[in-house]
Amino acid sequence: MTKTEVEQALPFLYNANLSGANLRGANLRGANLRGADLSSADLRGADLHGANLPGANLRDADLSDALLSGANLRGADLRDADLPDANLRDADLSSADLRGADLSGADLHHASLPCAPSLLQCAWSTVSDSLCTELMRYDASNHPRPELFDIWAAGGDCPMSVNWERAANFIENRKLWSSGPSLSALQLVTLLFAEKGIKR
Repeated sequence: MTKTEVEQALPFLYNANLSGANLRGANLRGANLRGADLSSADLRGADLHGANLPGANLRDADLSDALLSGANLRGADLRDADLPDANLRDADLSSADLRGADLSGADLHHASLPCAPSLLQCAWSTVSDSLCTELMRYDASNHPRPELFDIWAAGGDCPMSVNWERAANFIENRKLWSSGPSLSALQLVTLLFAEKGIKR
C-alpha cells in the first residue's frame, strides 16, 4: 500500500501487512494498527499520536522523529527499531520488546515503560568511560562466573563465550574493567537516560 492508500484506509488497519512500507511523514493519528506488521517500515516523522498498536510488529522500523504521544504500544515488537528523538509522551510501552532499539533523545515523559532490566537491552552503543565500567559490573553480577571478567580484562576470552546472554547492550571496553559492586538496573537506566538525552 502507498502512503496515500494507508492514510485513506484509516482507521481500519488492524492486522494490516505494511512491512517495508514508505510511510514517512504519514498521518496515522489515532489509527487502529493492532497486530499490524510494520517491520522495516519507514515511519520517520509520521504522526501516530494516539494510535492503537498493541502487539504490532515494528521490528527494524525507522520511527525517528515520529509523534507517538499517547500511543498504545503495549506488547509491541520494537526490536532494533530506530526511535531517536521520537515523541513518546504518555505512550504505553509496557511489555514492549525494546531489545536493540535506539531511544537516543526520545521524549518518554509519563510513558509506561517495561522494567529496568528490559530497558538495559536497548541499543546503548558507546557510553562514557565511567558508565561503561558500571555496565560491565552489572553484566558481571548477572553472569554465572563473574571471575571470567578479570581473565577477560587480562587478555582472555570474552565471558559471554560461555553462551550466556549479556544483561546490558552496549559497547564494552576491557581496558576500563575493574571489579566492584554493581548498581541496580534502575540506577543504570537513569544514568543512561541522562547521558543519551532521553527525557523522562
